[in-house]
Amino acid sequence: MDSLESLFSAASLLSLQGSAAAALLVPNVLGNLIGERFDKWRKWTSLGIALVLAYLAAFLAKDANAIKWVVALFNGFLVFASAMGLNQLPRKNRPNGHSPDAPEPKFLKSWT
Repeated sequence: MDSLESLFSAASLLSLQGSAAAALLVPNVLGNLIGERFDKWRKWTSLGIALVLAYLAAFLAKDANAIKWVVALFNGFLVFASAMGLNQLPRKNRPNGHSPDAPEPKFLKSWT
């Protein structure tokens, strides 16, 4: 068995799992190397990586219609959401240290 089979390949990097792993791994490695001043850029870096990989997959697709570019945008958002754990709702299920009794963000509360 070739040891490179367990690493990223072009095909695996353009899959949902590979793209989400890259969108999570790269900002975290950069944050570890650069330090706290990079913290405010982690999510934006992750979104950028997710969108670049989604549009790269669309560019390489043989499909010739224009809808693939719209789908690529949504795929980029899906990759970002998977990498950041945004699909872990409700809030009490998120592993960010908040207790289930913590108040919800004001945006999610009634505005009246």
